[in-house]
Amino acid sequence: MEEKDLARAFNPRTVAVVGVSTTNMFHPANIIYNKNFYGYDCEVFAVNPKGGEIDKRPVYRSLAEVPEKVEMAVVAVKARVVPDVARECADAGVETMVVISGGFAEMGPEGRELQDRLVEICEKASITLIGPNCFGVYAPPAVDTFFLPPERTVLPVMGRTAVASQSGAFLVDQIMTSFHEVGLGLSVAVSMGNKAMVSEEDLLLHFAARDDTDTLCFYIEGIDEGVRRFIESAREVTPDKPIVVYSGGKSERGKSAAKSHTAALAADRELVQGALKQSGILEAETESEVTSFCKILSFYRRPLHLCNVAIISSSGGHGVVASDLADAAGINIPQFSSLRRKELLSLLDPTIRDIASVSNPVDLTGSASDLDFERSLDYLLAQDDIEAALVLTLPYTPMMTSFVGTRLGQVVKRHDKPVVAYVPNLAKYQMVLEGFELNGIPVVHGISEGIEMFKALKLVGDSC
Repeated sequence: MEEKDLARAFNPRTVAVVGVSTTNMFHPANIIYNKNFYGYDCEVFAVNPKGGEIDKRPVYRSLAEVPEKVEMAVVAVKARVVPDVARECADAGVETMVVISGGFAEMGPEGRELQDRLVEICEKASITLIGPNCFGVYAPPAVDTFFLPPERTVLPVMGRTAVASQSGAFLVDQIMTSFHEVGLGLSVAVSMGNKAMVSEEDLLLHFAARDDTDTLCFYIEGIDEGVRRFIESAREVTPDKPIVVYSGGKSERGKSAAKSHTAALAADRELVQGALKQSGILEAETESEVTSFCKILSFYRRPLHLCNVAIISSSGGHGVVASDLADAAGINIPQFSSLRRKELLSLLDPTIRDIASVSNPVDLTGSASDLDFERSLDYLLAQDDIEAALVLTLPYTPMMTSFVGTRLGQVVKRHDKPVVAYVPNLAKYQMVLEGFELNGIPVVHGISEGIEMFKALKLVGDSC
């Protein structure tokens, strides 16, 4: 399949928003127009056949009236009018259309016919069509076509993960919000909607070629020819850039909902799972895993083959919970030999040697200091059979300081092995969190998230 040139779709210099209202400031088109006018690098123009003004700025009656060549048109009008707008875009030399409007293939045969007509016009004019029935593209600092008021949404920082989703609401509410909460950055995000022209495979190839993107994440509903091509093309991408996929429509009820949502086609669950695995794709089974997988891959790519992980904690209970979760995920928490336990104990402060448990999980107790954690982690990462470590830090213990993250970060830099740190989600521990993450150790606020991260590295190992 010939690769589509999508560069302009993510970096337009001029954008026209078609459907802007002079009477309803909450119209989706107005939200898109205003957020881009005030917050993004593109030059944006308002278009409505009635003309008029918004905040003393002109509303043009047509694309032909816009004083500059429009590279991207964002369309938020009634579905039946969209083909006419597409013809106008063709006449004006528009390169990309983002159609927010719904009422196409997801509505049945009549909507399908309307969508086919739209595609025909765009193909004839070499216009790249994103959507319809979508949120479009979020590509900071160039453009944001999501019709959501900025004061009601949270956006991730800029980073090196690209995301594509059939569902715009799932993208914003689940993926982008979760990324924001864990400090994971985005390079670009795309809501594909009905993906009438731009499919998962097109976005896969574009993301893979981007210099600002290291990890690719997709939410798909059902399976069609585009998804099949996506899975096949992934074989060429996964050795260089990992791909995380979360799929909806797994259950019979979910398949039905997906069909009415974006006209997605149902598929045999086991066949999809097998195809994803064979292409080296990491399939997330839950929403939480989507974020955990993407975050660990933004820090580490080293696969786990033995899946042997050491757990170091200042709480025995936390270690037990981590062990149970690890067992369920197929992560090994190997018991240490008597020699290893003896060597570990010799590294600890004499005041805790009689009360610490060093079997794995290693319970250093609430009396452990930064130095106890530092020496234990350094020793364990030096062992050939230990591939990674989970550090469960409870910063309210009296001997632990706010510099524990920074100190353990220096230890990790001496070893080429993944380490994940648990830190309670409290603002007062922000310095601890930053100490870890600025020194290359991802932080989680739930023990289960840490195990999910190791599961991702296990899956990377399975695909090697």
